[in-house]
Amino acid sequence: MKFQYQAKNKQGAMVQGTIEGASAMSARSALRLAGMTVSNIAPLSTNPSKPTIEVAKKPIVRESDSQPDAWTILASLLKKRVKHSDLVVSLSQLSIMLQSGDDLAGAFQVVASQCSHPTLREVLQTIHRDVEEGMSLSAAMAKHPRVFDVSMVAVIDAGENSGKLVEVIERMTALLQKDQQLKSNVLSMLTYPAVLMFITASVVSSMFFFVLPQFAKVFQDMERPVPPLTSFLLTIGTTLQSHWMLILAIIGAFIGIIAYARRLPQWRYMVDYLVLNAVGLRRATRPLMAGRIFRLMGTMIENGVPILETVRLTQRATRNIYYRNMFQKMEQEILEGRGIGPTVAAVSFFPVGAGHMLETAERSAKIAFVLQTIGEYFENEGEQKLRWFVKLLEPAMIITLGGVVGTVVMSIVLPMLDITTAS
Repeated sequence: MKFQYQAKNKQGAMVQGTIEGASAMSARSALRLAGMTVSNIAPLSTNPSKPTIEVAKKPIVRESDSQPDAWTILASLLKKRVKHSDLVVSLSQLSIMLQSGDDLAGAFQVVASQCSHPTLREVLQTIHRDVEEGMSLSAAMAKHPRVFDVSMVAVIDAGENSGKLVEVIERMTALLQKDQQLKSNVLSMLTYPAVLMFITASVVSSMFFFVLPQFAKVFQDMERPVPPLTSFLLTIGTTLQSHWMLILAIIGAFIGIIAYARRLPQWRYMVDYLVLNAVGLRRATRPLMAGRIFRLMGTMIENGVPILETVRLTQRATRNIYYRNMFQKMEQEILEGRGIGPTVAAVSFFPVGAGHMLETAERSAKIAFVLQTIGEYFENEGEQKLRWFVKLLEPAMIITLGGVVGTVVMSIVLPMLDITTAS
């Protein structure tokens, strides 16, 4: 049986040709013994009119023809979710091995054996078997959409058909590393406010549930009038302690309503609108989201994905409903012969000047470079704005905590002093 292949020879040049073999695995082994690094191998088509190497115009992303059954859904939920950081580590190892000249299937085998995450290790082992049997890497990755998103599969597919798979994996790994670094920076900035908010909620809850009801008994025993604020706070504390089961039921019902509302399209619109337009927060979220979108688009275009397909894939990789609607308009603009710059310029939630820069890039045919450059710029700007927002948030939360605790303490201490002085 004949197979067509793409591989790098000992001199590092990309070559293509055909080879005889009993199976794709044996053909790949023969090429490996000849000192060649195989990037793609597939059975030779019997149709003479079809070229040996066909450049794909659309990435290999397949939708499931049938709905999964209940057992399949349950098994997928029980599997440990693959974190972004675990994927970055494995792809970094894969990139280093491929740059060192290792074979693609062998590199996946080594990375899978060293992976400590059970679900990711199983995925990598499956990809290794599929690649050994002659399946392209993009098709093997497309079988695991929960681990590899459509944009990543599209970039890998373009790299395979252009003969630059190793370079593409290196660029994709660098992109994921930047995403991971950005997420780590954002989480580290938000950790202190989150801890402070938890402490604030714990202190206030403890005072209302345990401290204030005890003082209510003291004032009742003294049979002395108390100020209105003190009486109001004591009533709240006594009510919370007496009806705590009802309070928990109300909280549970509220959580259930939120969980149900998240399935509604109106909820998605409201949350996405707040993310992009909340006063103060939008100065950080808008450039952060725009920067990631631009970097992703620039990476895909640079690696050979057509711009129309880039827009479609970016739309599928984006969760924000306003961005998805914008990409629908952008797709229509491209089909009508216009560029992406006017669409970006007409959208209010993109940073000022982004549309004009993209229009200039389209005229100079440097759209991939400009997208990546302004993407990095906007991400850095958004990160700086977020740092500024968190710096303002921290003292505001401390002042709020001090104000609440001070109000409660003064409302109790002052009446006690008055009663003690009077007696």
